[in-house]
Amino acid sequence: MGKNEKKTITKQAVDFPAWYQDVVREAELAEASEVRGCGVVRPYGLKIWELIKAELSRQLEADGVENVYFPIFVPLENLEAEKDHVEGFSPELAVVTHAGGEELVNKLAIRPTSEAAMYKTYAKWIQSYKDLPLRLNQWANVVRWEKRPRAFLRWSEFLWQEGHTVFATEEEAREEVKKMLDIYQSLYNFLAIPTFAGRKSESEKFAGAVMTLTAEVMAKDGKAIQGATSHYLGTNFAEVFDVKYLGADGESHWGHQNSWGLSWRSVGAVVMVHGDDNGLRLPPNIAPIQVVIVPIYKDDSSRDKVLQYCRQLNDSLKDKYRVKTDLRDAQTPGFKFNYWEVRGVPVRLEIGSREADNGTVTIFRRDNDSKEDIALLELPGRLEKLMAEIHANLYNQALAFSEKNIRRIENWDEIGEESGWFEASWSEDPETERQLKEKYGLVSRVLLAGKETEAPKNDKCFISGKPAKHDWLFAKCY
Repeated sequence: MGKNEKKTITKQAVDFPAWYQDVVREAELAEASEVRGCGVVRPYGLKIWELIKAELSRQLEADGVENVYFPIFVPLENLEAEKDHVEGFSPELAVVTHAGGEELVNKLAIRPTSEAAMYKTYAKWIQSYKDLPLRLNQWANVVRWEKRPRAFLRWSEFLWQEGHTVFATEEEAREEVKKMLDIYQSLYNFLAIPTFAGRKSESEKFAGAVMTLTAEVMAKDGKAIQGATSHYLGTNFAEVFDVKYLGADGESHWGHQNSWGLSWRSVGAVVMVHGDDNGLRLPPNIAPIQVVIVPIYKDDSSRDKVLQYCRQLNDSLKDKYRVKTDLRDAQTPGFKFNYWEVRGVPVRLEIGSREADNGTVTIFRRDNDSKEDIALLELPGRLEKLMAEIHANLYNQALAFSEKNIRRIENWDEIGEESGWFEASWSEDPETERQLKEKYGLVSRVLLAGKETEAPKNDKCFISGKPAKHDWLFAKCY
C-alpha cells in the first residue's frame, strides 16, 4: 500500500491548531506563500469557496442587491476622516508610500474594508430620495496585516464580499441589518453549520458602527469563529463623506448606511466544525467532488470489466452530481480510500469484480464511515436521500456539540484554565471586557437575538458585581 496520509494528521485532542494546519495541507486546500501572512489557495480549496460564493450570490441577487467593483487603493486621508474607523484598523493597515519611482504626496492604503473607498462616490450618486435605497455588494480582496496568520481564518490578504447600502431612514436600515444576518445564517445552514446570532458588544462592534450583528460559530476545540457580520453605521460615515439626499419634504437629510460581509473564513469554519482525525468531512452542498468512484481489480482481465462498469456509472451520475472516477493505476485502492477521506468527499463508490458481476454498488459514507451494498438500479434514489442525510447528520452533530459545550458561570473565577464557551450575566461595561481579555484572553462573542428583551439570570455582573443587563456568550476566538 502507498503512503497512508492519515498518519500525517495530528489528532485533534493532541493539538487542534496543528490538526487544522495538517488538514489544510493534506487536503490540498492551501499552503503558505513567499509573503509572510499570505497564502496560496489551491484548486480544491478555492472550489469550496466558489461554491459558498455561488450560494451567497444567489441569495443576495434574489434580494435585489447589485454587484459593483471599486479600486483596491484608498486615499489615506479618506480613512483618517472617520476617527473611530481609522483607529480600529490602523494596526492592520498596509500603506503605499512609493509608486512610479517616486514618493507619493498623497499616501494610499490598501483597502482593509471599503467604506472609506466607496462613500465619496456614493455622495455623487445620491442626490434625491428617488435614488434610494442604494444596495451594492462587492466581491473583492482586502488586506489586514495580521500578526498571527492562520490559513483562511486570518491571512493578511483574503477574499470576501462586502455589502454597502444607503437608506432614507434608520428604520429601513436597521431592518436590512437584521435581514442580512438572516441571509448569513441561511448560508451557514447551507454549510451544515449552526450559528449563534445576535449583537456584538460596544468594544467588539465594527469600528465606526452604531451597532454590529454577528453570526458566531463554535469550532471543535471550543473556540469561536466570527462567521459573518452586519453593521448599522447610522449617519456616522454619511456625515464624514457628505452622503445626503433631498427628501420629499424638500429638506436635506443624511443617509442611513449599513455594511455587511462574509469572507473565506467560512472555509476555515467548515474545516474546524466538521473535520475529524482523518481529515475533512464536507457537506455535499460545497464538496468539490460529491461522489468519487474507486475501481478495484487484481489483474488485467478484471480491470477492463471493472473500468467499463465505472465509466457507465460515472456517465449516469455526472449530470446531477460532481463526480470523479479515480483511474490512477499507480496507486492502490487503500491509498485512494485514504486520499479521498482526507479530502472529505461525502460519498465513495467502491467497484470491484463482485459489484460489476452482480450489478451492485458498495457505498461508503464519509460523515459516519459506514458502508452499505445496494443494487445499481436503486442507486439514484439512494444517492438523493443520502446527500440530504449526510447534510442533516453533519448539522445535527455540530449542533449537539455546540449545545453541549456552553456552560453557565456566575463569577469569573469559575473560568479557570478551562477553554470553551460560557454564558454569564454581564454589565456590558467596556472596562470589564478589557479586564476579561487581559486576565483570560476571552471576549464577549454575542448577545443572542431574543435575549435583549429578557432579564439576566443573575442580577449581578459576573466580573464587577454591579447590576447586570443581559446574559451574554463568551469565548476565546480565532
